[in-house]
Amino acid sequence: MSSSVGQFTTVDDTADASWFIRFMDVANAVPEYGEIRASLIAAMGDLTGKRVLDVGCGTGDDTREIAELAGSVVGTDLSEAMLAEARGRGGDVEFVREDVHRLSFADGSFDCVRVKLVRQHSPDIDTCDDELVRVLRPGGRLAVFDYDFETLTLDHPDRATTRAIIRHWVDNHREGWSGRQLLQRFTSRGMTDVSITPHTVLMPYEFFRSSMEGTLSSAVESGSLDMTEADAAAWWQPLAEAQAAGHFFAGLTGFVLGATR
Repeated sequence: MSSSVGQFTTVDDTADASWFIRFMDVANAVPEYGEIRASLIAAMGDLTGKRVLDVGCGTGDDTREIAELAGSVVGTDLSEAMLAEARGRGGDVEFVREDVHRLSFADGSFDCVRVKLVRQHSPDIDTCDDELVRVLRPGGRLAVFDYDFETLTLDHPDRATTRAIIRHWVDNHREGWSGRQLLQRFTSRGMTDVSITPHTVLMPYEFFRSSMEGTLSSAVESGSLDMTEADAAAWWQPLAEAQAAGHFFAGLTGFVLGATR
């Protein structure tokens, strides 16, 4: 079974953890991801002398960027493979294994908490969000980015098949609507001074294919979609042709929330 973006909570159990590292590198190279990182930093405010928690740090590239601005940064991830990669890339950052659903830090341990593309994979998003707020000091800033996967826009001649594939892809994420729910979920936890900033990412073909291919292959294998391998190959064909002709188009929108505890 192919690796897919829906497996980020089980990276260490997959056959090829390096797939996830490559995927993160491809994603972070997309120009709009730089805008998202800047938006998250802006949502945290002035980081001078601040202690920051970066939840779900992955390869640690974003964490090292924050470390250049903050007093200290702790990067956490559920995956030992990701943490090994993060440590191997260097930087003045502490990388530790943590589960966001049961963080080992005391209440109010951090001035800022940053969470990018983590909650969408959560098997228990209520506990996840409670923990994010708990470890933030009163007056501290939370910065979160999540996609809303049902915003995926794809130019494809076969509308019916494309709609079925996208619906399955959305539901393959445990929290496919996490982006649209940010406001209500954190205001209900008493967060104030809330801002929401939308970001639409124009997905290059390689990034889109990496995001979709594993999920589609697994759905065909399992029978979750009424398609054969030949049907799937036929669906990919016009997208590959569009890429070759220079007019492939896919876009996905997410939201940065900034809020004060």
